[in-house]
Amino acid sequence: MGMKSITLCLLLLSSSGFTEPVQIDLRHRPPEMSIVDNKYYGPLIDIIKLLLLDANLEPQWLVIPWPRTLLRAKLGQVDIIPRHSMTAERERYLLPMLLGYEQRSIHYLLAPTIKNIARYHSPKQFGHLIFGLLRGSYYGPYIDKFNTKVSTKVSTIYAHDINQLMSLLLTGRIDVMPIQKLSWAEAAYQQVRHLHTGLHYQIAEFKESFVSAKYISIPKDSPLAARFHQLNCKLFKLRNAGTIDSIYQEYGITPYLQIFENKESQQQLSSCLKPHAEQQATP
Repeated sequence: MGMKSITLCLLLLSSSGFTEPVQIDLRHRPPEMSIVDNKYYGPLIDIIKLLLLDANLEPQWLVIPWPRTLLRAKLGQVDIIPRHSMTAERERYLLPMLLGYEQRSIHYLLAPTIKNIARYHSPKQFGHLIFGLLRGSYYGPYIDKFNTKVSTKVSTIYAHDINQLMSLLLTGRIDVMPIQKLSWAEAAYQQVRHLHTGLHYQIAEFKESFVSAKYISIPKDSPLAARFHQLNCKLFKLRNAGTIDSIYQEYGITPYLQIFENKESQQQLSSCLKPHAEQQATP
């Protein structure tokens, strides 16, 4: 019997024990989180169900846009936020539970007005240019660093939509548009190209690569914060036992990297050393 089948059987056997509702904000991000015909499936859905299993917690799934989820998290109006990166700003109101790591790359698109793009070899050379960013998105350690400094001299324009950013780039209202996948850039360009005849974005000759941690988090102002160490410890054990890998493989998805000898994993392990973590795990 596969991991997915075992998970479903356990959920059916224990469903009568769920008593306390837990609000979970979802967004359609296949293949990890898929929402089709009001049905939710994917490895993240299964992982969250496993976390809540035997904890007297009943999931209530809500489909919420990401910017609104972040606002709800600040206000303590949501209990669990699945699969996100951590920024300095988010650390102020989220309790992070480490899921794993992924290798990421950020490409830098440049406006048609930028001349001699071959002279740029690092994002640090873009300091005098205007950045265009999606509000609430994570672009890696460099942008997160200057994006959270009040005293920074880097000019930034925010938008909620990638197509809007592409239009701003083509017209020269922003100079630099960081993006994770070039396919996203081309898709956005195809959506707005009829508005900007004869203009095309440029691509910097370098990309920024880094290892990024992914988290499932509990807002600090959520009532579920009292169960943080219990759930964080359980997620660590699922990672350490290979269960997280097995769930992703069951869906045919490459699992996250699992690294245990670093600061984030050691911090997660420390939740297992809290006296009440194991006590609360038993209903």
